[in-house]
Amino acid sequence: MSIFKKVKSEILSNSCKDNKRKIGVEIESFYYNDKDSLRLPVNSENQYSAADLLNDINKDVDEKSERYSYSLEPGGQLEWASSPQISLWDIENEYARHLVSQKKLCKKNNINVGNFSVEPIFQPQDIALINSNKYRLMNDMFKKTGTLGPWMMRNTTSLQLNIDYINEEDANQMAFVADAIQPLASILFSNAPFKGGELVKDSNLRWKIWSDTDKSRCQTLFDHNITTPNNLVDKYVEWLLSRRAIFIEEPSTVFNEFNDTLKNMINSKASEHLIQSAFRQIFTHVRFKNVLEVRACDRQQKGSEIIPAVFLAGLLTTEKTRENLLEEIMTWTDKDRLCLAKSAYSVNFSNDGPKNKSIGYWLEYLGQLSLDGLDERSKVFKIKNEKPILDTKLKKLISNGTETTQVQHKYKKSGQTLKSFIKENYLDLYND
Repeated sequence: MSIFKKVKSEILSNSCKDNKRKIGVEIESFYYNDKDSLRLPVNSENQYSAADLLNDINKDVDEKSERYSYSLEPGGQLEWASSPQISLWDIENEYARHLVSQKKLCKKNNINVGNFSVEPIFQPQDIALINSNKYRLMNDMFKKTGTLGPWMMRNTTSLQLNIDYINEEDANQMAFVADAIQPLASILFSNAPFKGGELVKDSNLRWKIWSDTDKSRCQTLFDHNITTPNNLVDKYVEWLLSRRAIFIEEPSTVFNEFNDTLKNMINSKASEHLIQSAFRQIFTHVRFKNVLEVRACDRQQKGSEIIPAVFLAGLLTTEKTRENLLEEIMTWTDKDRLCLAKSAYSVNFSNDGPKNKSIGYWLEYLGQLSLDGLDERSKVFKIKNEKPILDTKLKKLISNGTETTQVQHKYKKSGQTLKSFIKENYLDLYND
């Protein structure tokens, strides 16, 4: 079997029946010492670290036989990952149980949890990387491929949605639609009001950071000339195999530099795990593993953490709603798509989107369509309607603007220093 067929086969290996489509949600968070308000050190040293937190919270998962899991991002951000579920209510319940475990450990170790998607105070040079050759190699490469890679690795958090697909046609269509709407989702769920102690004004900061990390493996599929749903998986595999590798895993816990394409990296050893490794060296806003991963949304404020996942699930996971959206997107010209990508650098809803209609218009359009899609999901999957999770908070965002905008407005009215403002309003404090 050719390397192309092997990679494509792995992408399609987890196909499911329509009424059994599962989703998974990943949510990342920053952690701070309560005593000095510094970020929790990533590596085990003379004080409690992110590595220690990961170890302790994994013990708690094992004791409770939970199906969700944890991992560490390169700057010590802790990522919670749900188990695959059909209903978002089940994911919300898992996340609630995670919060109970988190609170217990944070209170015990005098740790606070941050709810922004970009570190508001500290610079990348203030944050150490995980002691891993994998991240050293990534860091070294991103220094050459852009200017904001250190920010991405150390100082960003996100929400990621993983979605099963039924077959290749379903994967093609879902990936195309998801890719087309990522700029709009990124704007709507922007939650990065500060950078380096300063207001970002109307900048959509995390989108900007990813756009200047490594253009050869980041951004939208459209940016890489994957512009239609026709044979999209095939085009994605061809493109992926042509990308430069960052590392090779030999075995899966050892990372070494590999100065060649991902195709040749996979071909270098007869090992299936290298295909999955190649998937993890691509960082487009929509990417394939053996599920579709949708990645552009910021980590949200407390109480709204899974809202972007509900919004996207309503748009992407049912046939009728997604086909309605596809029909609309197929009328967008390349000029429309480029205009939308440019507007995604700002959180201003009055900026232009496709067809000379404002970003605000398109957010309202997607919002209503998502709610319709959640109605459809309840019937297709025979689950409790998920609209109540989304409805009120979605309307507030569309009416009042993004969290980025709202938080900056609140800060300017507060008269507080930024550190005191954040600690009082936007950290989960467990020191009482």
